[in-house]
Amino acid sequence: MRRRHFLTLVGGTGAAMALARPGTAAAVPGADGLVRNDLRVRGPGGARVFVREVRPAGTAGRVGRPLLLVHGARPGGTAAFDLPVRGGSLAAELAAAGYAVYVMDVRGFGYSDYPAEMGQDPAAHPPLVRSAEAVVDIGTVVRLIRARRGRWPAAFGWATGGHWLAMYAAVCPDRLTHLVLLNSLYSVAGPWPLQQELEDPDRPGHPRPQPAWRAVTADSLTARWDAGPADEPAGPRRDPVVRHAYRAAALRADPTSHTRTPPSFRNPTGPLVDAFHLAQGRQFYDAGRIRARTLVLRAELDFWSRPQDGERLAADLTRADAVRVRTLSGASHFLHLERAPYGRGELLEEIRTFVPSNGPIGGGSRKTVPE
Repeated sequence: MRRRHFLTLVGGTGAAMALARPGTAAAVPGADGLVRNDLRVRGPGGARVFVREVRPAGTAGRVGRPLLLVHGARPGGTAAFDLPVRGGSLAAELAAAGYAVYVMDVRGFGYSDYPAEMGQDPAAHPPLVRSAEAVVDIGTVVRLIRARRGRWPAAFGWATGGHWLAMYAAVCPDRLTHLVLLNSLYSVAGPWPLQQELEDPDRPGHPRPQPAWRAVTADSLTARWDAGPADEPAGPRRDPVVRHAYRAAALRADPTSHTRTPPSFRNPTGPLVDAFHLAQGRQFYDAGRIRARTLVLRAELDFWSRPQDGERLAADLTRADAVRVRTLSGASHFLHLERAPYGRGELLEEIRTFVPSNGPIGGGSRKTVPE
């Protein structure tokens, strides 16, 4: 019964209704020549989900393929994908290439509604925002995009966002035209760099007990980025202006951030628990149900995903219209926020090639051998 209810929530056919625009005035081009509309849409459970539309000016009625961007397990979508500094907005670069870009926040992240428990003692509740809830929110935004643009979108997910999107695409296989998954875990039992950090030492194979949410400071947010991949200094690959904007945006999205010392944003721990189970081989969805054309990307120096995740996922995507697997040489987990020669340029080219902004669906042959 519970499973049937979940499928109903995700697969509902009613168009989502935009409730408000909490950001700047709609349809006013910014300095980059792009229009940003901030929307909130109420999902089937009543939670309001934040969505930012980014598109070229003068394209209100005519614009290229809609493309949804889904963040990972730490900051929300605007911090991850639309920083107001040069080199800090994947959304802006994709919109300039002709896409109608939609940046969302899953509940408990960024500017979306937070579960009531996130205003309470985190030790009093289990980990919040599990995969099934994120998938419901994705479904809400996908229906909103369909209502606004008259077509189903393509979608890009970073790390945990890729896991959530693939899970959604397995439940609703006709609602995404393309999937682009970057640095995402899949159901493979094997060594994982974060195993020791997250495993319960008293119960091997089980995650450590987690509070409902954790307070994440700016220093904690960028600790791995500051260290660089495999202890390589991050300086050459990272613009300090982007780093500063990333930290500031993550804190700014949580209105309670400055009530704690040092300032920190509330971060649900459910995604960490689910990631641990994924790395132990737990199957969250049937990849054989996915029909979207799927591009599986992994940064060579990523600390989150493993090469075998993409390889196994590609093998399981038996019904996808096309599958391409690529390793981005020399790139890190944060490549979309780093300088173009360190992977961001290659990432953009992969997306533009596999997911054309206009014209018929296209982007390669049925399957490409992983590189």
